[in-house]
Amino acid sequence: MSVAEKKARVIEPDSLIGKRIPKMDAPEKASGKTRYIHDINLSGQLHGKILRSERIHAVIKSIDTSAARALPGVHVVITAADVPDQRPIGVARDHFPLKVGRVRSERDEIAAVAAETEEIAEAALKLIKVVYEDLPVISNPEDSIKPDAILIHPEPHGADGSHEHLKQGTTIAHKGKPDNVAMTFDYAHGDVVQGEAESDVVVEDTFRLHYVTHCCMGVSGMIAEFDASGNLLMYSNTQVPFLHKREFAEYLGMDPARIRIIQPPIGGGFGSKLDIYPFEVICLYLARAAKRPVKMLFTREEEFLASPTRQPVLLTLRSGCKKDGTLTFRQVHTLHDNGAYTSWGATTPFVMMQTFSSLYRVPHCDYHTAAVYTNNPYA
Repeated sequence: MSVAEKKARVIEPDSLIGKRIPKMDAPEKASGKTRYIHDINLSGQLHGKILRSERIHAVIKSIDTSAARALPGVHVVITAADVPDQRPIGVARDHFPLKVGRVRSERDEIAAVAAETEEIAEAALKLIKVVYEDLPVISNPEDSIKPDAILIHPEPHGADGSHEHLKQGTTIAHKGKPDNVAMTFDYAHGDVVQGEAESDVVVEDTFRLHYVTHCCMGVSGMIAEFDASGNLLMYSNTQVPFLHKREFAEYLGMDPARIRIIQPPIGGGFGSKLDIYPFEVICLYLARAAKRPVKMLFTREEEFLASPTRQPVLLTLRSGCKKDGTLTFRQVHTLHDNGAYTSWGATTPFVMMQTFSSLYRVPHCDYHTAAVYTNNPYA
């Protein structure tokens, strides 16, 4: 074939457009052979359940677990008092897996049980007696930032009385006196005053973005087992098994090589299985105390109550454009309902900033947001 013929030859690339392409995991799922965490059981396995707060915001006066411990089939009952080595978890390290001294939302973990069956574990939870002293409740993020608002976290966030540990990306840490602000984000380019002066039309409105639950078909769950040498095996529904392994190694003070995480098909995540969550750490504590594998699986009701949601947002957007439709400026102020603790929901303002400032060409942009503590579920 001559050079000219080679140049003239047109090679049509293979195209997937219009073709039926089977999903690689479809045969296993369609035949029912896929094994989710529901289908996995280990020899000698116990079942873990968590007692959650009956109050939204209250001081824990006392916890009586004696009746639960005496119930036949119960192997382990733990509260914060039984786990002196527990440390704070979450993006901002602002809460303990088993709550200490105070509950700040309805989902808060008070105690946990490992028993021979789920039914026995549930029965044991009902025997645990907790005495509370109620505190005022903040359910509106706008009330959270009022000067006279009760503090959700009255203790200083950092050892030096600062919020230094809250730095994330463009986050600004708050020095000095504690307040109900968990994180802030600020971004600007150009000059919005100039942009508004150049605008033919300016539009401003306020929007409320509501809670959204991920509602995954596969609920949250894990199985934890320590072997005789202290090595840890976890079957986990996490979306990020490698990061999870590293974070648990740091949390437990273990060599990562002694931790193995097996991720079964998780049945959906959408961002709700990224952080370390209290139920996972509590499952480890139960397995460590029982010296047997422990399986913890949310019910559908528990999934709605205790798994992360998308953060609600109060958003004010002011935008300008010229008569030809060209954007001139955007000014965005948002207030995020952080809930009682800080998880990955508090970092979504960074993503929002990127879309507001760069999804369209806008020469002038000003963005400010605050994620504030309330007594609502964290996101």
